[in-house]
Amino acid sequence: MQRERIPVLKIVIYAALLVLLFVLETANGMPVRVFGFRVDVLPCVMAAAALVDGPVEGCILGLLTGILYDAGFTGPEGLYPLYFMLFGTAAGFFSQRYLRRIFPSMLLITAVSMLLLDLMRYGFSLLLRNNAPFLLFFQAMCGETLIAAVLSPFVFLLVRGISRKFERMAK
Repeated sequence: MQRERIPVLKIVIYAALLVLLFVLETANGMPVRVFGFRVDVLPCVMAAAALVDGPVEGCILGLLTGILYDAGFTGPEGLYPLYFMLFGTAAGFFSQRYLRRIFPSMLLITAVSMLLLDLMRYGFSLLLRNNAPFLLFFQAMCGETLIAAVLSPFVFLLVRGISRKFERMAK
């Protein structure tokens, strides 16, 4: 079995896209909010890369996404890179086997990653404080996921375009 080489330039372009989106999300020092919900499209890049390119790119982009999360948001340090790296790898393997490379598949991966991450955050907030209201947390969790779902087609088209450009260059 021959192994494919991953173009470093593609990973650099994906990383630049991640950093650009991170800067846009946190440009004023606080997370950007729409209708009171935080805009978060970083998991969309990881999900799109895992879907379109596979588990290795999903792992690398997941690690970079987690590092940006650690840099810009509060929470248990070091847990975000681990979570996104493992989720990106699992999403890449799962998508290669069971999903088509289309937008609804990316939307499913993004929603699952965001919901699992928010449930993990809720679990840690319960450990740190005794009274974490689930309904308020659930409302914020669903709102953030819906905002990401609305903005995710743009991210999917960018990532798919980058991936196709490198596929054409390889031929």
